[in-house]
Amino acid sequence: MRYVSGVYLRVGLVICLALGILLAGAGTASAAKSKKGDLVVLDTERWIDTLKGTVKNFNKASARDVTVVVKFLDRRKKVLGTQRVSVGDLRSGDQSSFSLAIAEKNRAATHYEFTVYAIWH
Repeated sequence: MRYVSGVYLRVGLVICLALGILLAGAGTASAAKSKKGDLVVLDTERWIDTLKGTVKNFNKASARDVTVVVKFLDRRKKVLGTQRVSVGDLRSGDQSSFSLAIAEKNRAATHYEFTVYAIWH
């Protein structure tokens, strides 16, 4: 009897963990859409000296001269520096990838903060 209840307990914990991960991911996606502004960095990927990502326009208006500003932070969240990359124009619903060569002084970064700017029309 103990063995059976232990199995059910483990299965229940695995299910709870899986649901928690799914709900956390869903919360992140909806939070990204509801943040201030309608240009959102969807995903990023770091290589040794390059930061790549995708930005999407969720607004109904077109965005011109879209620029992504990246703030590079160390483990203690201290700002190491900032860099920017121009993405171009994005119509409503469009997305575009970007690639940024990381400056030597910013390569120690472990965290990033993204701010996206554009001219709306």
